[in-house]
Amino acid sequence: MNLFILSLLIQRQFKEQRRMYGISLLVLFGMLSLMFLLIHQWQDSFSGAVQNGVFIIGLFVSGGIFTNSMFHEFSNSSSSIWLLSLPAKQSEKVIVSIFISTVLFMINYLTIFYLVESIYLLNTKGLELKNMLNPIKDDFYIFFFLYLLFNSAILLGRVVFIKHSLLKTLLVGILLFVCLNYLNNVILEILIPNMNVVSSIPFSSFQFVNNGENIHVFLPTHTDRITSIFVRLLLPITLWFLVWMKLKEKQI
Repeated sequence: MNLFILSLLIQRQFKEQRRMYGISLLVLFGMLSLMFLLIHQWQDSFSGAVQNGVFIIGLFVSGGIFTNSMFHEFSNSSSSIWLLSLPAKQSEKVIVSIFISTVLFMINYLTIFYLVESIYLLNTKGLELKNMLNPIKDDFYIFFFLYLLFNSAILLGRVVFIKHSLLKTLLVGILLFVCLNYLNNVILEILIPNMNVVSSIPFSSFQFVNNGENIHVFLPTHTDRITSIFVRLLLPITLWFLVWMKLKEKQI
């Protein structure tokens, strides 16, 4: 892996897309400001950690749109001629895209979010540390790992689908989730007969009815750790590997 080539790819990407990135940051600032404004105007209709909700919605919406813009140059031969003067391996292109759409995006997103949140708190509850979003509290950091999985899926969809890749990827993801959830319920009812499964979350927990009462069952601690490693790390890495394999087919 050539670090010099990686740095050149990153520099070239920002040089070519600096205007788009600047506009995107302004749009992100406006979107988060609008969401906080709506919460403030209809605060009686919301309860609980509303800032967490804004963070999650903003992260996945803006992250999905931004990640979907990756590989635009690599999928368009007319705009990728410059790569001939800077020969880069497909693995290097994938690493750069992952780095930009995860690490750099997350740094910028956190900066913009806390800036907007600070403005919101100054005009409402007061700018105090206890009022600000704490990503560690109540295992909220799990959403950072879920974003890695989401990011890898969007990147894969970007190189698989030629047109409307974001919409098609989201549609396929929803269908897979529904089918996996249904299959999970079927397997549970086969393994545990005479049990009415109400709902379930694959690799996490399920709920069934017993004497008219809903019983929630969680996976054992050691099993939960194994599934967490699989879902949070191994699955995203696998999808990123598939992105690399798919890009090799489209190599210039």
